[in-house]
Amino acid sequence: MLVDQKSALVSELASIVAVDSPIAGDLMDSLDGVAQIRSYFIRPETVFDQDSVYNSVGIFVLTTERLIILVSDVSYEFSPEGEFITTTQVVDLDEIKDFQVIRRRVADGQEAGALTSVMMRLRWGATWQHDIRPATCDNPQCTADHGFMGVMSGDDAEVLLDHTLEETTFRKGLAFMSDLRQALASRS
Repeated sequence: MLVDQKSALVSELASIVAVDSPIAGDLMDSLDGVAQIRSYFIRPETVFDQDSVYNSVGIFVLTTERLIILVSDVSYEFSPEGEFITTTQVVDLDEIKDFQVIRRRVADGQEAGALTSVMMRLRWGATWQHDIRPATCDNPQCTADHGFMGVMSGDDAEVLLDHTLEETTFRKGLAFMSDLRQALASRS
């Protein structure tokens, strides 16, 4: 028997973001109509791109029937005050056709065999996923609108754990991947 994890998810997110954060609202919108959460994983991170540093959060939710992926961060690309950008994907578990788990481990020394990263790649049918992101230039002072650029990838989604995560977060991610793997295996 599965134990609903919805209250634990909401509580953990509230410990990371402000209660009135748009991220919490976006998550609740994504969960509208979800009867039970089987498992979840929240991956907070600080992102460094060519001209800014910002916080991002990835939320992976496994229900009895679906995988919900929500990624939210703050962008200063088009607004000096910043703006939240949240992307949500919802896919039925029956539609996930393929998954891979890639584990990287220390080769030598006292830590030999220790995990340094784990990646779970998921595919559900788009041979190539297309995404559009704001384009930029090399000048960090530039305020011109550079339009958008397309990005293509062969995976529809991925869950990434690496050595930069806190140990507790890394372990929670491993448990989520294990539960997702079991849920997908039971459907084939």
